[in-house]
Amino acid sequence: MASSYQLQTLARALDVLELMERTPEPMSLTEIADAMGEATAIVYRILHTLEARGYLYRRPQDKRYSYTGRSTGAGAVSRAVDVLQAASAAVPEGAPLERLASSVGLDPRIAEEILVPLSEKGLMRRDADTERWHLSHAVMELARPFLNSDDVLVRVRPLMEQWHAETGETVSLFHRAGNQQIVTAALPSTHPVRYALEVGSAFPLYLGAGGKAMLAFLPEAERESLIKAGALDAMTRYVPNASTLRKELALIRQRGFAISSGERVEGASAVALPILREDGRPAAVLGLMMPSFRTSDAELQRLGERLSEALRSLYLPVGERGRGA
Repeated sequence: MASSYQLQTLARALDVLELMERTPEPMSLTEIADAMGEATAIVYRILHTLEARGYLYRRPQDKRYSYTGRSTGAGAVSRAVDVLQAASAAVPEGAPLERLASSVGLDPRIAEEILVPLSEKGLMRRDADTERWHLSHAVMELARPFLNSDDVLVRVRPLMEQWHAETGETVSLFHRAGNQQIVTAALPSTHPVRYALEVGSAFPLYLGAGGKAMLAFLPEAERESLIKAGALDAMTRYVPNASTLRKELALIRQRGFAISSGERVEGASAVALPILREDGRPAAVLGLMMPSFRTSDAELQRLGERLSEALRSLYLPVGERGRGA
């Protein structure tokens, strides 16, 4: 009987947490009890326990409760990553605790609980004078082994330099991270008017030549899963939709490269090709980016064909092995 009661109490406590997590405004004890359809006395005991454990915060001015954002296990790791990403967006000026907490939807006290161990590990630092939190240069140490041992970059770097010298345009290398493409190497254009993505920049796979060149050559089930995973949000006047995207990906697989204009940046055009592994899966993407006024669809097509030949002879077959994906 006691075990059954404890399980019921635990279940109700989780129900309260779920309610508070999805409620943007603080709630009173009575409002929570009404929403739960539970006696006030029972809900009060649950709230008192959750508050003591740091999951809820009761405002002293009106006694209303709000969710702090505290989590444990995998949730805590996810929160730490969110904080690091928020800090990276505040480089180089840094951000006060309150702003970092607000940007990731955490109570400042919980955000500080995350920041302290991150600073102890050297990934974050706090300026004693300004009280701003800064992303530490130590994060670069985490990426160093990966970048230095990237076999794709070592093999394709000569081609990147060749095309950078020949065209004067921005040449970039992309790697996939989940549903995004990340710029892992870049040679910026030498022209006064240019478009260049910084190393570390991320964007959706469904936008731009660089993303679509990767997405098109993924196995069908994986490709469909990514397309259906969420809304296809626009970044410019170009509005993506699933039906058009599928047709375009089929064309990309057929010809071996992707082209785009104004999908991620207004006035920018690009051509990109997948660098395929022996099993036909894309290992990375090589892209060439330039202002739209300096190119045309016909020129992008020509560049794509020439890059396909150059990449095929230098590294791995591009196009044929991925067409059945």
